This record gives sequence, structure tokens and C-alpha cells, in this order.
Amino acid sequence: MIGNGLLTLPTHQAPFKLLLQSPYTALVSENTRCCRKHKQEKMGTVNIWLKRSYVGLTCFIMITCIVMCGFTLFHHGVMYKEEEIDNSSGASKGVHMFYVFYAASFLFSIFGLFGIFKKKTWPLIVFTVGIIICSLASLLVATVLMIGQSMFPHFIKDEYLGMLPLTNATETVTETLDHLQSEFECCGIDQGYKDWMGVIPHSCLCAEDATNPCVAAPRNSTLYEEENPVMIYAEPCLPIFLESVDGLIKGTIGLILGITILWVLSVVLCIVILCQMNRKEETPKVVYSKEAKAGNYSYLTEA
Repeated sequence: MIGNGLLTLPTHQAPFKLLLQSPYTALVSENTRCCRKHKQEKMGTVNIWLKRSYVGLTCFIMITCIVMCGFTLFHHGVMYKEEEIDNSSGASKGVHMFYVFYAASFLFSIFGLFGIFKKKTWPLIVFTVGIIICSLASLLVATVLMIGQSMFPHFIKDEYLGMLPLTNATETVTETLDHLQSEFECCGIDQGYKDWMGVIPHSCLCAEDATNPCVAAPRNSTLYEEENPVMIYAEPCLPIFLESVDGLIKGTIGLILGITILWVLSVVLCIVILCQMNRKEETPKVVYSKEAKAGNYSYLTEA
């Protein structure tokens, strides 16, 4: 019952004495709950566009790693099938190094996505440290390739010139040159078809869809036919092969630098996210009322 500003309870519920809180004490309780909730939230808020940019870039890095790993695996299989590479060669070690780079980058990207979605700092720290290590290693490889770009042609030139004269070439050298001549549409090493001393192999025959220039086989060659002139490749293989190697090195350097730029950008975004997650937000102030402290209460009395 309510009467004279007082709320009375039925007699069967007595004796009870209840306190009616004033609006001021309700405000204090609400502020206290907000304070406790704020203490439970240990991490700051991450900007939504920063988070989306980081997730998008990390996913792009993962897709790039999968594509490049598949591309490398395909060419590795082709070269191994054609016996252009063996497991003990330097080229094989370089291919394995690329496998390690791609696998490590993919693994660290998984840590980065786990950290950003679960709002945990330790996976983001693992991602940052791991990608920084990969970036430094890739820059080291790119530097070595840049330095060796001017040295590799001399080694290759000395190796191929050491095969001359081709009349004394072994079966292995002959097979290597046959493949080289067919692939690059060339003949001979340094002086063109003259390097074969008249014993010109069939790999020098000019194909119908050849893009490189061709000439008629000389009279003193094994391919000469008086009625139907036989066309052979005119250019030597060494300059074309050196140009191809130089383009391959430049492409590899560009690929490494491109991936490194993506890694560095993802690290920068991750560091900014970590700073925002560790940022301390201002705690809301709790306002206390003098009237609430003085005890502005109403009492429930017995009926």
C-alpha cells in the first residue's frame, strides 16, 4: 500500500525494511558498472579501415605466396624432368630457398590474421618479427644478385668458350648445345654455325615459325643440299643466352623487391595496429552526490 508518501507491505511479508535508492545513487551504480566494464577491456579500439587494409594486404600476400610456390614447383619439376637441374646443384639450392621464403611468409601471415581477428597481441608480434626477418633475408639475396649480375656473364662465357672446338665436344656437351640451339633459335657458341666446322647438327635447322634470322647452310657442311637450300640459324647462342640470363636475374630481383615491399607495408600496418591496441583510453569519471552520501533514503515500514 502507498500512503503519505510511504510504501507499505502486506503483514504476511513483514518485517522487511527496503531502501529506495535516490536517482543520485542509481547514477553512481551505473558509473561503477561502466568503470568495471572498462577495466575488463584491456585493448584499445583499432581503426576499422586500418584493420581492413591489414587483412586485405595479408590475404594478398598469402595468395601471392601460393601462386609463386606453385609456379616455382612447376618449373622445378620441368627442369628436373629435363635433367637441367639436380639436387646437389646451386640452382636446386636456390629453388629450395624460395620454397622456404614462401612457406615462412604464408605461416607468418596466418599468425597475423589470427591475431587481428582474435584481438591478441602475441600473434601480431610473431608476425611482425617473422616478416622483418624474411624481409632482411630477401634484401640480402637481392643484394647478392645485384652484385653478381655483372659477374655471372663472365663465368658463363668462360664455361661455354671452354667447350670449343665443338668437333671435340663430348656427348653431354652436344646434348646441352642441341637443347640450347633449339630453345633459343641459334647455332654455335661464338662464331655461329662456323663453330661446328661443317658438321652442323640438326638442332641448327631453322624452324618454319622462327623469329631469329636464318641463312643457307654452307657448301662444305653436312646439311648442304644443292637443289633445295637448307636454312639454318645465323646467330650464335652465347650472346642470346647471356641476354636471357641477364633478364632472368633482373626479373628475380624485381620479384624479390616487390614481395619485400609488400612485407614491409604489412609490418608497418601491424605495428600501427599494435600501438592502437595497447593505447590507454581515458577512464570515465565517476560522479558522487553529496545527497546520496548523506543518506537521502525512504524506508519501508511494517503495515
